[in-house]
Amino acid sequence: MPRKPRIMSSTGIYHIILRSVNQRIIFEEDFDFQKFLLILSDCEKNYDTEIYAYCLMDNHIHLLLYISNDQLSSFFQSLGTKFVRWYNCKYSRSGHLFQDRFYSVAIESEKSFLSVIKYIHDNPVEANMCRFPSEYRWSSFNAYYGAKNPLINISKAYSIAGSKESLLHYFAKENISPESLLFKNDYQNVSHFLTDEKALEIFKSLTQLPSTSDVSSLGKPERNNYVRALKAKGLTIKQIARLMDISDTTVKRICKVTH
Repeated sequence: MPRKPRIMSSTGIYHIILRSVNQRIIFEEDFDFQKFLLILSDCEKNYDTEIYAYCLMDNHIHLLLYISNDQLSSFFQSLGTKFVRWYNCKYSRSGHLFQDRFYSVAIESEKSFLSVIKYIHDNPVEANMCRFPSEYRWSSFNAYYGAKNPLINISKAYSIAGSKESLLHYFAKENISPESLLFKNDYQNVSHFLTDEKALEIFKSLTQLPSTSDVSSLGKPERNNYVRALKAKGLTIKQIARLMDISDTTVKRICKVTH
């Protein structure tokens, strides 16, 4: 079936989601996050773009930005190409890292604009990676509280809310935005005791592999033993699947075999 045409925004503002192929781990070290933000900053300067919010999760990325419709695709092609080229070189891999087509939602109202900012910053909390958005290092949340972040335009949200104080009061509300229902699958089955950061730490300690990209060098029996060992350490099926770059079904099948 042909792909549905992308819905273009009359305001030029979009909520963008970049997802990795097969839920692969994108960011394994602090420098990976830093490099992505550096490339994002370079792309912002090269295009007519304003970034209002971002959150870099382990296997997907959220952005809220303004960009002219005729530059939308080329912006993300440039961003993806530059980061993937660097990533593949660093981790000695080849091929795609992100899904072929980024997901976009046209933001047509001020209410939706503020709602999406809150939703993006609440991502790590919903994924049980931290208690409060302010604790997560790889989002733009703290820029709205005064932290220096030249990548983010904070003035538009302040203006829409009426003041900085009104916006921060809105952020403090506990209700989940109706728009978040569009992305409910981002968090299904991730309510677990171990954070993904801790799961990656356990993976590296157990396998002695420097990155998840090196899983491909393992033989199947060795790989399967690590899968069972990770399950015994308390990792979820989805965490193991992402770390070992295999399907959920394969993880379940391996864990059923006891010898």
